[in-house]
Amino acid sequence: MRRLYTMIKTATALGVLLGAVHAYAQTMQTAPVASDANSNANTANTASTNASTAAAASAQLLLRGIPTGRPVNKETLTPAAFTALLQAKSPALLQIAGTPKCTVSLYSLGYRTVGGHGEPTTATTGVMLPSGSAAGCSGTHPVVLYSHGTSTDKHYDATNLNGDIDGEDDALLVAAVFAAQGYTVVMPNYAGYAGSTLSYAPFLNADQQSADMIDALRASRIGFPSVLVDSIVNKLFVTGYSQGGYVAAATLRAMQQLPLEFHPVAMAAGSGPYALSHLVDEEIDGAPSASAPLLFGLVTDSWQNSYNNVYRVPTEAFAPQYAARAPTLFPTTESEATLFAENVIPATALFEAGSLPPPNLSNPDTALVVQSGFAATNFFLNTSFREQLVADVAANPCSDATGQPIANCAPTTGFRQDALRNDLLNFKPKVPLQLCGAHSDSVVYFSNAQIAAKFFQQEGVDASQLTLIDVDPGNAAPSGPFAALQAGFSAARAQDAAQLGNTPTGQLELSIDIHTLAAPFCVVAARSFFQSIK
Repeated sequence: MRRLYTMIKTATALGVLLGAVHAYAQTMQTAPVASDANSNANTANTASTNASTAAAASAQLLLRGIPTGRPVNKETLTPAAFTALLQAKSPALLQIAGTPKCTVSLYSLGYRTVGGHGEPTTATTGVMLPSGSAAGCSGTHPVVLYSHGTSTDKHYDATNLNGDIDGEDDALLVAAVFAAQGYTVVMPNYAGYAGSTLSYAPFLNADQQSADMIDALRASRIGFPSVLVDSIVNKLFVTGYSQGGYVAAATLRAMQQLPLEFHPVAMAAGSGPYALSHLVDEEIDGAPSASAPLLFGLVTDSWQNSYNNVYRVPTEAFAPQYAARAPTLFPTTESEATLFAENVIPATALFEAGSLPPPNLSNPDTALVVQSGFAATNFFLNTSFREQLVADVAANPCSDATGQPIANCAPTTGFRQDALRNDLLNFKPKVPLQLCGAHSDSVVYFSNAQIAAKFFQQEGVDASQLTLIDVDPGNAAPSGPFAALQAGFSAARAQDAAQLGNTPTGQLELSIDIHTLAAPFCVVAARSFFQSIK
C-alpha cells in the first residue's frame, strides 16, 4: 500500500507540474493590458510591470500548486462534539444537514498560486478529512472542491468554524453538510485572504479564481495521501454558493481544459453571477443589488489590480468622499457594521438619486433593495462614471432582452470590458450540472441561473444533464421534486420575517437576507445531487 501511495503521489506531482506549465502558459497568453482610453498614460508603466511580472512568473513557474509547508491540524471534532457545536451555534443547520456521523479533522495548507495580474503569490486552503466507523466514514471518500461566498474579512479562514468578522460561516455549513457525512472537502480561502501574501482579492476574476481553486486541489493532493487517493479512485465534485457558485462554474470550465489532470463528474452551483456582463449592465441601468457598494468595491479593486483599465485616478470611479479609501479598502480587518457606521462606505446606495436611468422597480421582489441603491448623498460611485457606463451600454449592448450574450459586442469602457472578459456564458459543461437559487434573491438575481441554464442548453447540454432549482415557492405551496427544500426555505424566511418585524426597515432587511437564507438549502441540494451521480 505504501508503495502504491508513493507511485500515485509521484505521478500526481508530475501532473501538477505539467498542469502548472499549461496554466501559466495560458496566464501569460492573456496577460492584462491597459485599455485604449488609458494606454497613452500607462503604456510605459504597464510594459515595465508586465516584463517584471513575466520574469517573476517564469522564475516560479514550477512552484504553482505546490504546498508552502506541511499541513497544520487546526481542529478535530468527533460526531458527538460536532453535534454539540451545531446545537449551540445553529440548530437549524443541524436539522437541515443531518446529524454528523463522521469525525472531521480540519487542516490548513499553504500553496503557491497566482494573482489577478498573473503575479506569483501564495494562499491557503482548508482541508476537511472525514473518518470513523460509521458507514461512509472510512476507506475512500468522494472529494468536494468547494468555493466559498463573498467575505470582506481579510482574515477569512475556512478552518475557522466560528465564521468571519461579519458572521459569514461557510466553513461550518460545508463541514456539516459534506465532511461530517463522509466527503473529503478542499475549501480554499482564496488569494488575498488568510495566509496569502497578495495585497488585494481578485474577486470575480474567473481565470485567477479558477486557477486558485485548482492550485489548492493540486497542493492538497501532494500534502495528503488520502486526498490524492480519494480524488483519483473516487468521485470529484465541484460546488459553491454566491461568489462561490460563480467560482465553481469557472473552475469547471478551467478543468475541462486540463482533461489529463482532472476528471470532475458533476458541478452544483448556487446563486452565482454567471451572466456577469448582463448583471453588471442591469445594475448600471438602474437595478443595483443588495450590498452593491461592497460588491462594486470588491470587483472594482479586483479588476483595477488585474487589468489596470477601470480608472486612471480613483476619483474618476468613486464619489469624492469615498475615493481616498476605496481602492485599498477590501479585504479589510474592520467589520461591515463598523464601515457603515463610520461612513467609510455606504451600506446600500450605489448611485446618486436623480441620476439616470432611474431605479428599476419592475420586480416586486427586489424593488425595495433597488430603491435603497440610490441616495441624494453618501452614494458610492461617481455619477459621471455611471453616465459613461450607461452610455456604453446603450451604444454597445452585450446581451439581448432575454439576457443571452450578443456575439462580438465591443464595450468601450474598461469596467464593462472586464465584466465581459469574466462572463461565464462562453463554454459548454461536459458533466451533469445543477443550478440553484431563490427567485426573490436581491443580492445575485435569480435571472443569472435562468440565463445560464438557457445558454447551456443552446450550447447542446442535454436537458437530462441540467437541473434548475428555485427554493423559493413565493406565496404558493411548496410543490414538485424540490418541495422539501421549498418548505424549509419558506419556514426560514417566515422566522426571519417575524424577528425583523413588519416595518419598512424590516422588510428591506428581509429582502437582503433572502440570499443568505437560501444558502443551506442549495448546499444540501448539491449533496443530494452528488449522491445521485452513479
